[in-house]
Amino acid sequence: MPHHDPIHMLTHEHEIILKVVAGLEKIARELDKGIEADPDTLRAIVRFMREFADRCHHAKEEDLLFPAMERKGVPDTGCPLGGLLHEHSEGRSLVTALSNAVETYAAGARKDGREITTIAGKIATLYTNHIWKENEMVFPMVARLFSDSERNALFEEFEQAEERVGANHEELAAFAARLAG
Repeated sequence: MPHHDPIHMLTHEHEIILKVVAGLEKIARELDKGIEADPDTLRAIVRFMREFADRCHHAKEEDLLFPAMERKGVPDTGCPLGGLLHEHSEGRSLVTALSNAVETYAAGARKDGREITTIAGKIATLYTNHIWKENEMVFPMVARLFSDSERNALFEEFEQAEERVGANHEELAAFAARLAG
């Protein structure tokens, strides 16, 4: 699949998101062992999830890919689109809960990172399963439903969407790499 393909773009973004999820899981394991976490790193994870995973990645799916799939006859309720949209919403709620837990932790409740650990586990489970569904079920469907020219047009729309939201992919991807390392 060419690099200017929207499926390739989204799959690559999934890899970056999973690095941050793995980093969050590592921090949660350390918290379980009584090792304090850096609140600024946790805040950076929240920022990444809001800006990269949601505002840029999920927005391309919700605003462009899923409606294009609907136009091809894929129903917007049920499986797969309705379920994926529900999971996007659940992810937003979990990231908000993580943000609140991080601020409580940073304000002096560092003795107890259990709330962060619990939320981190839920985020890891949600995103790992969600990304698997998209990579293994939805993206092959897109490859079958859309011609090369339609995928090229969708890729161009993705590029324009990133310009509109001002996504800073390099900075956020570099953060993901540092966190994973």
